[in-house]
Amino acid sequence: MKKTNLLKLAFTMVAMFMYLGMMAQTYPATILTDYVQATETSYQTTGLGLTLYVAPDPVYSPSYDEATNTGMNGASEWQWVYGADFGTGTLLKAWTTGENYVVLAAGDLPAAGSTRLFWAAERFAATCADATGKSHLVTVIAEPTGLMEADNTSTNWTEVTAGTEYYRCGDGYVDDLNLTFTETGVPGTYDYYAYNITVTATGYDADGNVVVGPTDVTATYGTPISAAATDATFVDGPTTTVTIPATMDFVQLAAVDVQTKYEFTLASVASRISTVSHQRAGVANAFYADTDVVTYWLNLPPVTGPIYHIPNNVGL
Repeated sequence: MKKTNLLKLAFTMVAMFMYLGMMAQTYPATILTDYVQATETSYQTTGLGLTLYVAPDPVYSPSYDEATNTGMNGASEWQWVYGADFGTGTLLKAWTTGENYVVLAAGDLPAAGSTRLFWAAERFAATCADATGKSHLVTVIAEPTGLMEADNTSTNWTEVTAGTEYYRCGDGYVDDLNLTFTETGVPGTYDYYAYNITVTATGYDADGNVVVGPTDVTATYGTPISAAATDATFVDGPTTTVTIPATMDFVQLAAVDVQTKYEFTLASVASRISTVSHQRAGVANAFYADTDVVTYWLNLPPVTGPIYHIPNNVGL
């Protein structure tokens, strides 16, 4: 479109909306339902992008529909940059008509533990632009990880390796598992976590050979949580204690107890921030793999046999 035609369009639009300019500018409370006028920093898990929207000027787009992000006039444009201010920022998305948003790829965000200030400005008909724009701060958070260790406060278990391996002569015992979560950069108001603990049971003979299993007994001893984590399934971090929900008993071979090993694995971890970060990125939520293992051995107490001696009445 020629510059003269753009100017004509600009003057026509200004004339049409002049009376609206006398009214207070009001912006929608939300855009596309989930986008709000929050002044808080966006905390985003590293490796995941997000989309930002800016509300159109209501004078130029009085028919804007926030529910569908439509109804903008045909001459308004937006540009997005990042940096200290709009005027000197690094270009992300050049002036684009009808697109009041920017889709940020993971590579548009800084490394975990860093922040980046994103700016948007509106321009009408390639003539008048907002010179300062509006900004939004994004802080990138590290992926959540977990550490699992045995509690052994009951001292029912003999320690082999501190926090990770124990044994007991006999069965019918439980323990607590202490979980510690790390998510570098997350503020204390958002350190909530979900996790999956899987469990296997394996039986051994006296020579240390596997004779039973390993058998998945997560349903009895673990804490499976669906990847569709919700606020109801998150626990307040950064630490929590999980009580093993059933006593650990010997497994049997042909109805006979054998030495048994229970392995508890903190298989995966998610957080409140990582869950909403996946939502912002427009991808299905996913837990992050972990490998912490706590092992409990149930050893069979030997049964001492009778003592043999030469009887007093033996023939000499």
